[in-house]
Amino acid sequence: MMDHSIINPYMDGRTLHQIFASLLFIPYVWYIYVLFTFKTYKALNSKLFFIMPIVFFLVAVSFFSGIFLLAMRHFVMDFKISAMIFVFLCYAIGEGVRLKKIKFARTSEERFAKYVKGCKIMYICFLVLYIIMMGIAEGMN
Repeated sequence: MMDHSIINPYMDGRTLHQIFASLLFIPYVWYIYVLFTFKTYKALNSKLFFIMPIVFFLVAVSFFSGIFLLAMRHFVMDFKISAMIFVFLCYAIGEGVRLKKIKFARTSEERFAKYVKGCKIMYICFLVLYIIMMGIAEGMN
């Protein structure tokens, strides 16, 4: 059972975490829109690099607020927290792999086309994973 002196800060932190985590769908929908409507590879690349800091900011705030909330719970894990950690790792690894692939994709049009196809698949999977995670989070409250 939680001490009553930390319940209010915990709930405030949880609200902050939920706000930033719920905003995560916006850049992924934006990524998908850009990937399906781009005119040139140069324009696509600049738009992807414009969205990227927004994603990193939202993921970082969600991660650090989640760590603080976990510390306030004395690192007691449950299924919902494990699922959130899994989703965070998927996002982080996926973005890292995407950034590594862009270095090679810029060298030829054929590679860039494969890169775009991979990004479409990855971001659609991220969006589906996000929707599932929000369903799990709401269902377990």
